[in-house]
Amino acid sequence: MQEDRSFTLSDAEARRMRRGAFLPILLILPMAAMFGFDRSKSQPIHFLMVFSVATLIAAIVVSIGWYGAKRRIDEFSRTMLTITPDNLVWNSSLGRSELALGDIEAVSIRKVRGSVRSVSLTWGTGASTLLEGYADMDIIAENLTSRLSCDVTTTNTWFSI
Repeated sequence: MQEDRSFTLSDAEARRMRRGAFLPILLILPMAAMFGFDRSKSQPIHFLMVFSVATLIAAIVVSIGWYGAKRRIDEFSRTMLTITPDNLVWNSSLGRSELALGDIEAVSIRKVRGSVRSVSLTWGTGASTLLEGYADMDIIAENLTSRLSCDVTTTNTWFSI
């Protein structure tokens, strides 16, 4: 019999969440530069006004995104997934959730560059659960496939740069 194993947020997922907060800069500032360098308005003050307003908007959007990412990381780091012989157990600040492994009808494992990125579980009721962002996703997939007697287990391999 296999022992219970617990999993928490991976460092790579936390970095991805933090990086996502800065993505609006890649959209807002180039658009501001495009409008600021408009040939029809040849005054330098026009560029300064447009770029300063865009910088202010970008700063506000990034600070809101950073705060949201920080909250998601804090909440997700307090969430622990435990795989027992009979159940999947989530412990978080909201409480404890248990799902029976016997109710799973299908498992889909998504791999990118040879490592497991996510595991999708389809329950008998038609509901699905996506496990991603945990440390040691390879071990999670191995534990689930070894403990389940599913007829349908698929592995999707995606190639990415």
